Amino acid sequence: MRKFILAAASCAAVAAVVGVALAQVEASSSTYLLDVDPARYAGPAGQRLMLRVGDQPRSVTLGDQDEICVQLQRVAGKTEVISARVRALRPEPQTAAEVRVVAPDISPGTYRSTPWGMLLRAVPGKPGNPDENKPLGTDDAPVCTL
Repeated sequence: MRKFILAAASCAAVAAVVGVALAQVEASSSTYLLDVDPARYAGPAGQRLMLRVGDQPRSVTLGDQDEICVQLQRVAGKTEVISARVRALRPEPQTAAEVRVVAPDISPGTYRSTPWGMLLRAVPGKPGNPDENKPLGTDDAPVCTL
């Protein structure tokens, strides 16, 4: 019985260390996939963008109707928290909003909403994963102003 308890405790300790290491890798990742959904009835489908944390704001066209200016950045003093700064340019221009998309209290893949109802979620990016839909790269997108 004693050996069983020691083995279970060892397994739990190893799992905790591996979990912390994976969380640190995700928090230190600089590329994220950002799912953007305009959240309009009978509107265009969402779009997956590949963004680098700290890159300049980029203007991205989503379907025929929507265009946004978007940027990912780490929150000052909190390296594990990443926010998306986003502003709608078309069809109805909106003021810029900052939405936390990665944080210890946000489950990975959880949609977050802007004040005007656009939905955003971020997951660490793994470029070249053949099982995913190809995300829209933003490296060549024009720089915009938030």
